[in-house]
Amino acid sequence: MLHQEQTQQPRVLDIPQVALIIGRSELATRRAIERGQIPARRWGRRVVVLADDLNKFLASLPARPMGYRT
Repeated sequence: MLHQEQTQQPRVLDIPQVALIIGRSELATRRAIERGQIPARRWGRRVVVLADDLNKFLASLPARPMGYRT
């Protein structure tokens, strides 16, 4: 059972983990959290994002055709 827990995605993510997942810098990630785009919570002095909340945020983004550039 311990091995199974180690292979699962963490349920609570910190800013560097979220930044890595979404492909943005830590600063851009912090700004998105401050704007309320990515739901986050305070855990003591730390700011954390629940994996479920991050997945919902990513699922809510508009789909773009492959090769789309802004």
